[in-house]
Amino acid sequence: MSDLNQAISHVIGLATRLRAMSEKMRDQQFKGIVDNLLLELAEIQLKVESFAGEQAALKAQVDAAANPQGLRCPRCHEAGWKVTGTKTDKNGRTIQVYACPKCKLKEEVPVAPV
Repeated sequence: MSDLNQAISHVIGLATRLRAMSEKMRDQQFKGIVDNLLLELAEIQLKVESFAGEQAALKAQVDAAANPQGLRCPRCHEAGWKVTGTKTDKNGRTIQVYACPKCKLKEEVPVAPV
């Protein structure tokens, strides 16, 4: 979370500099600051996606702990829908495998980028 806050602070600083210097800059300086801003925004986007994946994984853990029988299955609506395994796909993302013991439905859900 600290990395995310630092990245956001850095982007705000770059945007402030861009606004203050936009009238006085030559094109090359302007392009350099805009490039830096775009790089920082891309880093923030990756960190936010990672954070969202971690949050989803933690939420699934909390839900599983709160209901040891599992969640309701999206197909048969019976209790028992829960994570039965975890794997990594070819892109390096963590995938959780959900399964229902009643109707045998299985579903793979991406959790977080690695």
